[in-house]
Amino acid sequence: MEDCLRDNMIIRLSVKKGLIMPHQIVTATTFARNFSDLLNQVRYQGITLDVKRGSEIVAYVTPPGVCSGYPIAELDNLMATLPRLSSEDTSAFQHDIATALGALRADVDPWDA
Repeated sequence: MEDCLRDNMIIRLSVKKGLIMPHQIVTATTFARNFSDLLNQVRYQGITLDVKRGSEIVAYVTPPGVCSGYPIAELDNLMATLPRLSSEDTSAFQHDIATALGALRADVDPWDA
C-alpha cells in the first residue's frame, strides 16, 4: 500500500487483482457531513473510504464486488441437466418427507422447549 497527500486528505493506494484501488481516509465527522458526495465517489470513481474516528479506522466503505453465482434465469436449464431420482429413491424420499411431517406437532412451539 502506498500513501500520498491530495487536497489535505491522505489517499491510500492498494493493488487488488492487478488494479490500483484508491483508498481515501476520512474522519467520521467528514463522512457524516458529506455522506452523499462520498458515496458517489465510492460508486462512480471506485474508491474505498477508510472512515476514521480518533486514531482508529472504524469502517471501510467499498464499491460492491462483482456478483458471483448462478443466474436465476438459467435455473431451469441447470435443473434439466441434473440426474433424476430413480423410482425407488423417489419413494424413499416421499416416505422421509411424510415421516418428518408426521413428527411435527402444530400445538408445540419449539421455542418454548
